[in-house]
Amino acid sequence: MDRKLATIFASDVVGFSKMMGTDEVNTLKILKERRKVIDKIIDDHDGIIFGSAGDSVIAEFASPIKAAQAAVDTQLKMKTMNHGLEDSETMIFRVGINIGDVMITENNLFGDAVNIAARLEAAAKPSGICVSQTVFDMINRKIMVSFEDAGQLDLKNIEFPIKAFHVLENKGTPRFTQDSDKIQKEVKEVEPGSVAVMMFKNLSNDEEQEYFCEGFCEDLLSMLSRFNKLVVISSHASFAYRNKSKDFPEIGKELGVKYVINGSVRRLGKKMRINAQLVSTENKKSLWTNNYDLSVDEVFDVQDQIAEQIVSTIVGRVESDALENIKSKRPENMGAYELVLKGLDYARKGNVIKKNTENAVKFFEKAIDLDPNYARAHAWRACSLGNLSDWETKPDSALFKSAIASAYKALELDSNDPEAHRVMGSIKFFFEKDIELGIYHLEKAKDLCPSDVYIISRYALVLIYTGDIESALKELNRATRLDPFSHDILYVEEGMCYFWLENYEKAIESFRKVKLMQQNLFYLSACYFKLGKSDKAIECLKEAEVVSGSDVESFIKSLPYTKPKMIDFFNSCFLN
Repeated sequence: MDRKLATIFASDVVGFSKMMGTDEVNTLKILKERRKVIDKIIDDHDGIIFGSAGDSVIAEFASPIKAAQAAVDTQLKMKTMNHGLEDSETMIFRVGINIGDVMITENNLFGDAVNIAARLEAAAKPSGICVSQTVFDMINRKIMVSFEDAGQLDLKNIEFPIKAFHVLENKGTPRFTQDSDKIQKEVKEVEPGSVAVMMFKNLSNDEEQEYFCEGFCEDLLSMLSRFNKLVVISSHASFAYRNKSKDFPEIGKELGVKYVINGSVRRLGKKMRINAQLVSTENKKSLWTNNYDLSVDEVFDVQDQIAEQIVSTIVGRVESDALENIKSKRPENMGAYELVLKGLDYARKGNVIKKNTENAVKFFEKAIDLDPNYARAHAWRACSLGNLSDWETKPDSALFKSAIASAYKALELDSNDPEAHRVMGSIKFFFEKDIELGIYHLEKAKDLCPSDVYIISRYALVLIYTGDIESALKELNRATRLDPFSHDILYVEEGMCYFWLENYEKAIESFRKVKLMQQNLFYLSACYFKLGKSDKAIECLKEAEVVSGSDVESFIKSLPYTKPKMIDFFNSCFLN
């Protein structure tokens, strides 16, 4: 038999036998309606159904990401179709997803990979999705969902336990995402001082030193981005090439940069060697290179030297006062710095599983214990506590108060910490309703770290809520220049801007770029109403209410728009 690797999607109806026993005719009628929808979703995501008996559906996907997106879309559609119906008219599904080697015979697939998917489906919660560890590893941080650890599952007729995860609605706003495969914005004009900092290679025997390489490069990128004669691409874009075999001219063309900085870190105990080089993307010529043998305590001096030499090479001269201003306030204890880097490694994955956010908080608190005056540790503790509160079933006021205290402490210790200003801006604007101070802190954060696309997006969001749509769109255009791969949150905000500019077709185009629709469904529904497409508008509205758990009036009332006329206009979209 032929074999191949495939992602298997298995689904069936919860309590189907009982439904059939109660009313066969109605149950089959409902199933036929639901299967029509499910089959179309599978087809839309390039899946192929190869097994279907009674209430079950088994499909094959070439991509685990597409299988997961199809599963999420399926459950959303099923919940939407159940919305407002009597219990006897509802139908609830479970989905299991696995990836593995399968045998092919007569247009059918067989093997453990198929059997495990079916058993995972049985282990899923009603209206839920359960995925194997392998699928989890491939999809986490690629789509905007979170996960709950299901542990090692003993599945029927499977010899060994299977590690699995339940798929949840996304928790918190993902600050960092994994690499994307598709460039969303082509850069037509490359600036003279455009540069990308690539992820330095970890040459140490210890794989866990990856966190140090990433943190070191993030810091270097942040330093360079504050030099106003350089255009520094965001880390989300440049780090996307860490596992790709592309040469510098290709990278330069895709990111729209004239230069790339790459290098390596080899660490043994407290000693390390850092190699760094600046390369022209036009001819692959090395413009500058250097090796640094140092102790961990000297890492900031090396960052300063690299920044100075790169700036002097690209710009032609060093402005000492500018370089002095871009240096961050250093911790007194290098152990605290390493703990913060470890915390950041978990924070980047904070929306994947709750444990990641909990670990991030622990590392930031350990850093604070070692160096109570390290502003960055306090700032990131504040951010992580805010994300942790989103994992709680009920809002935890103690967590929120602690986050606010950490943000204030960070600013007290270092008034130039961008993350502290970002957190404080969100606190002031969204919670304390101090509009002017909120905008001040977010603008300050953006100015301190111009290449941070997430900070730009938060600033653009408050500009939207205050009615400065043109400025918000300008910031979002700058963000997509710095990150040609782009993040879903940028498309949501771009769609909001076009909605307020009454360019509804373009708004829909932006919203449709988002991998998984969430609260922007209300805006999407409003666009369809304005275009006179009532059927699509009503369908989106039902989905929006199911996803958010609130009606239009409650949703709009929760939005922090500062101009009453904007609220009135939004409400009017749904009054037809």
